[in-house]
Amino acid sequence: MWKKKTTIAALSTLLLAGALPAGTNAAVVTKSVQAFYHDIKIRYNGVVVPTTTEPFIIDGTTYVPLRMVSTLFNKNVGWDGTTYTIDITDIPDSRIAALEAQIANKDSQIKSLEQQLQSARNRISALEDEQDDEDDVEERINDLEDDLNDDYEDYFEDLELAVKLDGDEDEIEAEIRVDLGEYKDEWEALSDSDIEELVEDFVNDIWDEFEDADVDGVIYDTDGRKDLYDFEGDASKEEIFLDGDEIE
Repeated sequence: MWKKKTTIAALSTLLLAGALPAGTNAAVVTKSVQAFYHDIKIRYNGVVVPTTTEPFIIDGTTYVPLRMVSTLFNKNVGWDGTTYTIDITDIPDSRIAALEAQIANKDSQIKSLEQQLQSARNRISALEDEQDDEDDVEERINDLEDDLNDDYEDYFEDLELAVKLDGDEDEIEAEIRVDLGEYKDEWEALSDSDIEELVEDFVNDIWDEFEDADVDGVIYDTDGRKDLYDFEGDASKEEIFLDGDEIE
């Protein structure tokens, strides 16, 4: 490996005097320096980088081509001869732009998923509220059924009745049950007005708890397993029907 020493005339900025603009007002100073060339190589990430301008050493400082080194670091280099300024700027990296676009797309997807998740949570909350309401209505119907069984068990003397309710707050399905195998004589002794009064009192008791519920019911013989009477209650009109005829 050989070493060479060269004396060169340079500006203090290491720019050749001939490269300076003639019209500048700044004082131009020249001086002779000794530059040492020692076959200096530039290695970037372990790979030797070729350069058309060989690096050199002056007073223990190694000088390398700025433009070549800036390119390695993805920079632009410009020379402003008016102000004697070297401008170094970033070179836009298309990979960064692509990554930023991907990130923006992912952010959009995340936002959409978050909105879907919130919508699902709102739906679940609404369903839970509906279920709570349904549970509350079911509990009220069960409580009313218990109360009606207590009230109507001895509605007629020597004749036991039972009540079964189902439905919701808009429509109640009802059964008044009687065992004619045990109470046939007592049942047959009832008059039409007795049956009408029974149905009227029964529907009104339901409306006391569910005033907007229509009532669809039967009087059912548990022994013969058949319907004895049909009755209805129209809540909006406050009308009660027994076998299709309105009870006056």
